[in-house]
Formats: sequence, C-alpha cells, structure tokens
Amino acid sequence: MLRFITVATILGIAVLFGQGPVNAATFCAQHVGASPERDCSFSTLKECRASIRAKGGGRCYRMH
Repeated sequence: MLRFITVATILGIAVLFGQGPVNAATFCAQHVGASPERDCSFSTLKECRASIRAKGGGRCYRMH
C-alpha cells in the first residue's frame, strides 16, 4: 500500500508541475491585413518576429 501511495504521489507531482513552461505560449502576433484574430502560439519573441517577417509585417506583443 505504501508503494502505491508513493508512486501515485510522484505521478501527481509530475502531472501538476511537468507541463508548465514547456507548453506556455507567451507571445502573440498580429499580422498586417489579417483579421482581428491573433496568433498566440509563440513561446519566444524570436519565433514571433520570424512569423511576422515571413508573412509581410505586423507586430508581436507579450501576453499578460
């Protein structure tokens, strides 16, 4: 029983704390001429700026 509780605790901690910053998108792009919808799938400003350059301009900003 103690072994089960230990394994369950470790798995619970891994689930709670293992997915945070890795999947966190923190930057959004608004492309020139695009609809008001934004693309907030970027984890770095560098990725966002590359998307803006590739699609002809716009702006990047940090999500709050």
